[in-house]
Amino acid sequence: MIITSAEEVGEFGGLALALEDLDENPGVFKGQLLSRLNGGGDEMLIGIDPGIRIGLAVFYGETNLEYSTLSSAMKLSLKVGAFVRGVPAKKFVIRIGNGDLAMAAKLIESLRFEAPHAVIEMVDESGTSVRPARMRGIQGDQGAAAKIAFRKGEVISPKNSGIGV
Repeated sequence: MIITSAEEVGEFGGLALALEDLDENPGVFKGQLLSRLNGGGDEMLIGIDPGIRIGLAVFYGETNLEYSTLSSAMKLSLKVGAFVRGVPAKKFVIRIGNGDLAMAAKLIESLRFEAPHAVIEMVDESGTSVRPARMRGIQGDQGAAAKIAFRKGEVISPKNSGIGV
């Protein structure tokens, strides 16, 4: 892969990527590069630990793109939307923990707007707060979100958005 200016991209054929076309968000930027390297063939997995502090973990395949802690459903939705719009992927799966059902319901509604083509799942988050040694340096809610991202859950369709709240 060659990263160059938009003016020079044509000189390198299909191998080149214009720097101007890459996102300013480092996580989205990294995802765009990984996607370009494998032709957009991986899934994007997004794990969310709902609560007062909302944990977020974003993966392209098994490669981590970002860990974040956010303070509102709106901030989370905008961040997730940036990944969904900016990184080409085979499929987008958003998994939300069931620890705070009221916040999870709020997140689902805002994520449907920002990521309308993503599959949204509700995941049993029991045991996600336990921190293994390899996750040191990552905040607790971010680590929980990472575990949630790789757990299978129940698909939340528009008709069953009443998730027990």
